[in-house]
Formats: sequence, structure tokens, C-alpha cells
Amino acid sequence: MMEGYMLGGRDVPEHIFKQQLGDRKEEFTREFRNRFFNQADAQIVKKLGFNCVRIPFNYRLLEEQWNRPGLPGQVPPSGIEYLKQVVKWFADLKIYVILDMHAVPGAQNQDWHSDSDGTAHFFKKEEHRQHYLKLWDQLSQTFKNEEWVAGYDVMNEPVTEDPETLRQVYKDVIKVIRKNGDKHIIFLEGNYWAQQVDFMEDLLQENVTFSVHFYEPTFFTFNQYPNLTYPGRVKGEQWNKSRIAKYLKRYTRFKTPIYVGEFGIASRCPHCKKEYAWVRDILKIFKDYGFHWTYWTYKSVGGMNYPDGLFQLFDQTGIIGRETEHPGMDNILLKLKEDPQKVYNVLETKNFVLNKKLMRILQANLC
Repeated sequence: MMEGYMLGGRDVPEHIFKQQLGDRKEEFTREFRNRFFNQADAQIVKKLGFNCVRIPFNYRLLEEQWNRPGLPGQVPPSGIEYLKQVVKWFADLKIYVILDMHAVPGAQNQDWHSDSDGTAHFFKKEEHRQHYLKLWDQLSQTFKNEEWVAGYDVMNEPVTEDPETLRQVYKDVIKVIRKNGDKHIIFLEGNYWAQQVDFMEDLLQENVTFSVHFYEPTFFTFNQYPNLTYPGRVKGEQWNKSRIAKYLKRYTRFKTPIYVGEFGIASRCPHCKKEYAWVRDILKIFKDYGFHWTYWTYKSVGGMNYPDGLFQLFDQTGIIGRETEHPGMDNILLKLKEDPQKVYNVLETKNFVLNKKLMRILQANLC
């Protein structure tokens, strides 16, 4: 998934950004995949000591067929082959992979990160739900015997006023995956951005569990109010370690392993408002409650209004970043006309800076 803020821009749904690329769509997609995250990055993940990664992908990936084959060592000619390639990078390093369908047919919420046009059509049309089930059947048949696939995060952050439909979809997708003899863990994300899970408690069974996301308080973690600090008062409510622990304790009653698929924070100047204290407290609470976790996200333009990455880009080239002439994605479109190779080169991880202080905190909490 290409999320706009990770490239220093406004949040544009992926399919709309790709439409704007015009004739450069295939070229840009290939270059993005070859550079933004590649086999060398998998080796970096290994070196840093992580044992599991969560791979977010758009359902559209599974239906891609390129007009020309990729070069040796580069992006394969179809989306499913590309996903298999990424899994193999990690399998070769003995790192587990969680496959996260980050955008489903019709979109599961109204936000850009589900590739939505502003409406969650998934819950309005049965054809989208059937399409979704067929895709998970395909994925299950492809990966059911892959021991380094830890499991499937079957839908990222659904948002619906009809939780019963969501519960039924989850029930159906469990059946689809299990009929293939696939015993991988199935992670079910709660309604309202992976928060509310009570309505689907009856779906818990062997190798089926909940995935939740945690960014509270979002006014702080999303840098919506830049002057906030932690611990501190947000909208009249005091947020500190005990308040967070109380918030998260509600998930402990289910007597099932809880996977926090996303948590993270946006840096400011950078890290002048006690962001690290928030991360330390969160990890301590996860440990106390026995929660498992993956940090969001691996890399991003630094200082944005959403969690901005373990690797951060502070670009001085005028191509990608907060200080460019136009918002990130729009600026990329302009710069592609001038010098596409310069744009592609900036995407490489060597241009990003490892947030060493954050990394030390995460490493101190690795198993």
C-alpha cells in the first residue's frame, strides 16, 4: 500500500494516485516496490532483531498482471507472485510474516488507507463481500503450507454501523480458509478502527484471535495538537500510564492472545513532547498483559501527522517531504516529469535515517 503521508503528502487513496500517474503507473509501481522495501530491507529487519513483520497490501495487488516481466531480482510480473517473493525474503531469514489485507474490495472504511472513495461500499454490496472471500480462498491456497506465514490479518480497521454483517463476513472467511486445510492464525480486527471486539467473541476458537490497534490519545499520537505533551491532559482528560493500562485492560477478559497489529507515534521537533515516554509505557503495558505487537511503521517521511516510522526521511532534495513546493504526492507527480530517476532514488532506505533512540526502546522489549 502507498499511503500518502509516508511520502510526505496529503492522504490520497492509492487507486486515485495511480490514476494520476497515467502512463507512468506501471513504471512507478515497479520502482516503488523495488526501492521502498526490498530484500535488503528484509535483511535490515533481521539485523535489528525483529521476529515478525506485518505486510499491508491492497486487494488490487492480487489481481495485477504486468505488461512485461520484471528483471531478475526485481518485481515479478503479477501481484500474487510479488507477495510470494516478499514472503520468501522473510522465510529465508526465519522471520514470520502476517499478511494484512489493508484494503478490501469496496473499501471497509471511509478513509484513504482502505483505498476508499469516501464510502465503505464493502458493507453495502454483497458482490464486494463475495469478491473478498474468493481472494482469501486464493491466498489461503497459496500460503497454507508456508510455515513462516504466522497468520492472516483478514481485514484492516473496518468501520460499520452494521457489526452483524462484519461478524458474518468474519465467520465466512474463517470457513473459507479452514476448508483448505489451512491452520494458520486468523486475526480478526474489531469494528471502529480495530477497537470494538465484543460483538464477535463467539468466533474465538483455536488459532482465531483478536487484533487491536492502539494510538490513544490520537490528539497526541497523530500530532493533531502539536503543543500536547505526555503525560498530559487531552480534552479535559488526563492521559498517563495508568489511564492507558485501564483502557487496554478491557481486552484481557477474552482469555485469548491479543495481537496489537499497529501502534506508533508521530514525532514533532523531533521528539520534544515526551513521545518516547509514551512508547515505553505502551510496551510495558503490553508486556504486563501478555500482548504481542508490531510497530507501525517501518519507514516514512519524518514529522508528519501520523506515525512516521522507525526509519525517517528528512529530504533536502525538494522531491519528497514536508517542505516541498507542493504536498508530497502532488510534488511527486510534478518531479516525475522533470527527472523520474531522481524521484525513484529518494525512495531507497539508504536515504532514510534510523531513529536510534526509538529502536533501542523497541529492542529492549523484543522477546
